[in-house]
Amino acid sequence: MQMKSLLSFCLIVCMAFFLQSCEFSCSVGKKDEEVKGAAVVKEGARIYNNIELNSPGIKISKAYLLTADGKRVPDDNFVDFKSPVKMQLKIDEGWVEKDGKVLLGASEKIIAEDGTVVLEEDDLFEKYTDGISVEDAKSIYLSAALKLKEGAAPTSFKVIFKVWDKNGDGYIEGSYKLFSK
Repeated sequence: MQMKSLLSFCLIVCMAFFLQSCEFSCSVGKKDEEVKGAAVVKEGARIYNNIELNSPGIKISKAYLLTADGKRVPDDNFVDFKSPVKMQLKIDEGWVEKDGKVLLGASEKIIAEDGTVVLEEDDLFEKYTDGISVEDAKSIYLSAALKLKEGAAPTSFKVIFKVWDKNGDGYIEGSYKLFSK
């Protein structure tokens, strides 16, 4: 048992050497970008960057990854980890509106390739207690920022996310992988 604890401690220390910092953020609102690249069409949604999605009760038109400066992440998801990666979800319908507002929750978890949970956030939208406008709820961004130390070995991370309707049963859940250059 003590050996297992020592091994776990060593893995965490190793991750600390490779990662300088991690953070999550989220935003809402409309930004229309032209999305190009290889897409998979699932239930009418155009899904890029090998994003895995499940969205009972929610109709999605697009899902893709962007860099912090608004450029699309290449289809292979290789990034330099020098700036955050944002996932954009374009929603057509499904959120329950109450008094002109939509009340959402969103969670994200980042897992290193060795299975270590690097960062976990239970509700990125908890500060929006009054909800957001119906129009803003059609464009959801979830952002994950990972910074690798200079000279770190190539690695990958899995980002797991969920966005749910606090007034209804609809939700969007899924994951995607990011790879270091």
